[in-house]
Amino acid sequence: MLFKRRTKTHEDAVTPAESPWQNCIGVCSKCARKLKAMDGDKTRLRVGLKSLIALRGLKKQVRAVDVTCLDVCPENSITVAHFTKSSIRVVNAEKDATPEKILQALGYS
Repeated sequence: MLFKRRTKTHEDAVTPAESPWQNCIGVCSKCARKLKAMDGDKTRLRVGLKSLIALRGLKKQVRAVDVTCLDVCPENSITVAHFTKSSIRVVNAEKDATPEKILQALGYS
């Protein structure tokens, strides 16, 4: 045999993983792109949320990420989803909504 297979077969296709945070805030990049609220491939809102989360010492509690379309496309707003272990909450943020307002609306005051 000339080539050895490098991949291993696993019993389970899905295995649990530990996350360094408890909750997640997803900012819709499709909505942000429509409103020209992007810096390259990052939404400005997510970048602002990450900075504010770090400043407030909430990195172990919540993480902000960009997500693709959530199928809730509002007019002139950006969809933001708050994922917790027990629920998902979806809100629509105006183009100029500040990260402070978003965190406050999601209960991180």
